[in-house]
Amino acid sequence: MLLLLVALESPREDAMIDSLPKAVWYSLVTLSSVGYGDMTPVTPGGKVVGGAFVIMSAGLLALLVGSVCAAVTGSLYPRFRLWRRRRARWYVFAGDNAASRALSAGLPDGLRVFCGTACTPEPDAIALDMSPEALMRLPFASEGARVLFAMDEDISANERLAAALKDKPVTVYCRGDGLDEALPGNVVLFGDAECAARLYWQTRPWHYDGERAALIGRGRFAQALLMQGLLTAPPGCAIDLFGDWSLWRTVHGALSGVPDPEFELRFHPEDWRACPDVLLSADRVTLCADDPEANRGALDLIRRYYVVPGALHARCPKGLRDVWYFGDELGIFTPELVMKQALSARARQLLEMYRQSADYDVPPWEALPEFLKRSNLASADHLLTKLRLLLREDVPALTPEACRRAAEVYERADTALVERCRYIEHARWCLFHALYNWQYAPTRDNALRRHPMLVPYAQLDEAERRKDDNAWRMFRQLAGNPPS
Repeated sequence: MLLLLVALESPREDAMIDSLPKAVWYSLVTLSSVGYGDMTPVTPGGKVVGGAFVIMSAGLLALLVGSVCAAVTGSLYPRFRLWRRRRARWYVFAGDNAASRALSAGLPDGLRVFCGTACTPEPDAIALDMSPEALMRLPFASEGARVLFAMDEDISANERLAAALKDKPVTVYCRGDGLDEALPGNVVLFGDAECAARLYWQTRPWHYDGERAALIGRGRFAQALLMQGLLTAPPGCAIDLFGDWSLWRTVHGALSGVPDPEFELRFHPEDWRACPDVLLSADRVTLCADDPEANRGALDLIRRYYVVPGALHARCPKGLRDVWYFGDELGIFTPELVMKQALSARARQLLEMYRQSADYDVPPWEALPEFLKRSNLASADHLLTKLRLLLREDVPALTPEACRRAAEVYERADTALVERCRYIEHARWCLFHALYNWQYAPTRDNALRRHPMLVPYAQLDEAERRKDDNAWRMFRQLAGNPPS
């Protein structure tokens, strides 16, 4: 257009736009809407081209302004906000989905950052159209506490992201179903089934006198509920399972050799519909298949054709009255279930108490193998069961007041109660190890999963029995005051 303008104007003797530099100046003044008037076309064709420049000026100006605004709001301004709060705690989400939003709503004070999205689900959050890896490469990204949540439904994508951030100053909470040992040290693994099972037994714990529970389902959620139920069960409970659990029983083969068990694990090879007497005698019936619609169908069938005097629990969308529903994303993805900070703090306290009483060097939490960390976490999970056993009440949570009362009960306990408490803790410890296929041997061998303490409680010497006191003395620390 510039060359055409020069070609049309230059033949005229009175032309003001007779060279390319003058045409460039005219186009800049016109397209920028300044219009000095120092140059104007004089030929009809030149005026047509000039008119085109005038018409184009509005679109070009809008394009320039829009581009600048988009750069500022979409990239520069969010980075500026990040830089201003570079020393704050960042909660970074690798994407925006229902799970991320549910978790973000319950997090404590800190800056929420959603990567890979143009808009945020929260007013004070920051949306960044960049990957978490690019975010962590920013020069100021390591100046404060950084927590990243990889919560995509694609488990392999979460684990790839966690592996890519192994050398970055960030703690990664990775949604997945793998092994903790297979991931870098700055990665904490959590799973849907694990969170659902822990929440289930926290909100609907065993009765302190024991119960008979029937679990209907054989998938990941059923196995997680079974494991968590076994590890938090009081003496005298029973669990009924239906269908083919042969593979699970093979994997946990050492479970049959647990010394002095006070629980019953009953396997019914038949379908649950062929065992109406089990449903009739159960204190709770829990529908926990991986498919929520299968649970809904089984629930409708039970309510229509079977007698279940106990409580009905179902992992499916709400619908029927007198049924307790559990396992939805909005409920299972909470900071405590994902990050396990309170649970980890209690596990660390238990470890420190054990280190003080042990007659050999026990490594601190940071140097502890993953299996021993899980063992301490399981012991911390069992504290609510211990609390209910001491108080003989269905206490819903580990409140300081309840822990104070439990500590007073234990500190005033006679010899018989102390021995009973020690036995319960030893049986729980043996059950946990048996689930991971540890077996008895005169000499401890961690590589072969052999331990000399996997014996009935009556065979322990007094020093070993006293070590089980730590789990019960914990209530005084949880109450917030030292023992008197």
